[in-house]
Amino acid sequence: MLHCSVRFNVHFRMAPRKKNKGKEKIEYEASLRPSLEDSDLRLEVELPPDAKLLTDHEAAALLQNFNDENLATFTDQDFTIPDSYVSTLEYAKNAVHYHNFEHVKSALESLRDFGATDAEICMLGNTCPESYDEALALIPSLKDKEEWLEEELKKALATLAQFKAAND
Repeated sequence: MLHCSVRFNVHFRMAPRKKNKGKEKIEYEASLRPSLEDSDLRLEVELPPDAKLLTDHEAAALLQNFNDENLATFTDQDFTIPDSYVSTLEYAKNAVHYHNFEHVKSALESLRDFGATDAEICMLGNTCPESYDEALALIPSLKDKEEWLEEELKKALATLAQFKAAND
């Protein structure tokens, strides 16, 4: 069984309110302004050493395969499939942006040679960013590798855009 714990540290700063005794109209200022710094956006994942990160596509394929192989067994034994399993399968199917994930995987694998981690590659495959800036916004840890990863990431995203366009 795979155990994954994810923690996000997000801090909010309160904007000071001006005192108003009814004499002047004060424009509303957002009282909650997120102050997000790269150091606050740490993804801490504790995985067993033999665990493998799965993309949404891979998870959907595994869940569908399990469903196909065991559906007859479940109905014979009067076993009810949990709603959480069904909703997870539907989510994974709906989250898939590409039909041929092997092409996507090969486009993203080259990023590993430039310092991208398995988690970052997995997130790129799942989030399907349309631009380099969007990829950096979605995956802040890529900013640390920007100087040697930028060109290769732009190439990979262009390739992904072609695969996505072929699916539409």
